[in-house]
Amino acid sequence: MTHKKHFKLYKSGKKWCIMAIAVVTMAFGMASTQTANADENTNIEPATTQISNNSNNNSTVNAVSDQKADQVTTTTQNDAQEQTTNTNSNANVQNNASNTATDGQANQVSSKQNAGEQAADNIISTQTVTKHSAAPDTPEQKPFTGWKKNDQGEWTFYQNGQVDQTGRNYLYLPTITANGAGSGSNWYLVDNGVVQSGVQKWADTYYDFDPVTYLRVNNNYVQSQWGDWYLFGNDGRIQTRVQKWAGTYYYFDPVTYLRVNNNYVQSQWGDWYMFGPDGRIATKVYKWAGTYYYFDPVTYLRVDNDYRQSQWGTWYLFGGDGRIQTGVHRWMGSVYYFDPVTYLRVNNGWREGLYFGADGRLVNGGFATRVINWFLQREGRLTYSMYGSRTGADGTADCSGSMTAALRSAGASAPQMIYSTETLHGYLLNNGYYLAYEGRGPVDLRYGDVIIWGHKAASLGGNGHTMVVTGSGDYQTVISTCYLTEGERGTAVQEVYYNNYWNDDDQPYQYVYRLINPARN
Repeated sequence: MTHKKHFKLYKSGKKWCIMAIAVVTMAFGMASTQTANADENTNIEPATTQISNNSNNNSTVNAVSDQKADQVTTTTQNDAQEQTTNTNSNANVQNNASNTATDGQANQVSSKQNAGEQAADNIISTQTVTKHSAAPDTPEQKPFTGWKKNDQGEWTFYQNGQVDQTGRNYLYLPTITANGAGSGSNWYLVDNGVVQSGVQKWADTYYDFDPVTYLRVNNNYVQSQWGDWYLFGNDGRIQTRVQKWAGTYYYFDPVTYLRVNNNYVQSQWGDWYMFGPDGRIATKVYKWAGTYYYFDPVTYLRVDNDYRQSQWGTWYLFGGDGRIQTGVHRWMGSVYYFDPVTYLRVNNGWREGLYFGADGRLVNGGFATRVINWFLQREGRLTYSMYGSRTGADGTADCSGSMTAALRSAGASAPQMIYSTETLHGYLLNNGYYLAYEGRGPVDLRYGDVIIWGHKAASLGGNGHTMVVTGSGDYQTVISTCYLTEGERGTAVQEVYYNNYWNDDDQPYQYVYRLINPARN
């Protein structure tokens, strides 16, 4: 349907006017053109026409279409300015009306008409408005909650479209799968929303989280992201000190958390254990720090002062500090000799001037053994004193008084006095001993040797000391009445490792007296 206008000239009073008459025609598939016929030639262009009227009447009359403005689908604009020549007045007619519709108001057309109150010389401008239908409502999208990967490929948890920025937390969240959240929930360690894997610090300790499932690892020995291996317990926490794993025990350093290999360390409950080159706890004979020790296969503790069978069937003697013994040593009330190369007991053989029988026991050498036994029999019974009997007769003794009494009980001649470290030298020389060594250097001691510390003429009182050798070989032992326990009651007799004792006393000058006949009975 097309709206057409016809312009007709008519006379209103003394003035000629033009009236626009809207004619509706039907057009099917083609455009319809309507020509305006008037008594005078008039040029019309499709535009909104605004004409100023210089007459006294300056109002505009708006024509209204026969159809409602909100049903019109095409817009006609008359932009031409029509100039009408009035031969009588030669006046230019311009319409400056304030009510004329502008281009920015094309969607609404004033339908008011006040033709009776307006001057007849006004040209009517009509604008057609098209009404647009509203767009359909879009459904409201809820904020995302779940797992998705960030720009670095890390799984990140969103809660209502937001990422948690509160730092490190251990949270119960939907299960992570290859495609995001799966069914159910699990506990995850997240750092500002990003799930963590590998060894991670949390709650003042360390845990390990599987790099595939991101779940906490319990009771396993795993390799960290930087290559080191750590043990994690049943509750996931990193383990330290002695821990059971894979059917044996290991030790993990409490500072580095690393497994300790080939070391002798103290456990969390105070005992000491040996751990081998593969970290496993050691049992039976084990080489450590240049010698051998024995560790009980049940308690795993080091064995001291005992004769034990090794894992390969042979027997060895281990001393008071656990070290394997060589040379002459006492065991279960008898004296034996252990080869310095094989560490095995010697049977039916001579060693250090002594003979050892078929069962390894010392056959001869009774004199030296009797001197030693005097001290052994008084262990736990004497208190150190230089002002009592000195020989143990009243329960007190000192070193030289004890040695005088021990030599006499072994078969030495009757002493002329209770000797001191100054006068004892002569008594030894008169009873089958000779001076085997003098000086400050280390010495190869033998079973039954008597040692005096301190330069002659300068060894009285606390400046001198004397003792007898109870064990030779690598770990030589001596026994004496001494002040090592600072006079504690009943503890004066002590058997110790000689080299330790000598070094602790600043390596004093020493005289070593040895029996001319070690096998003397």
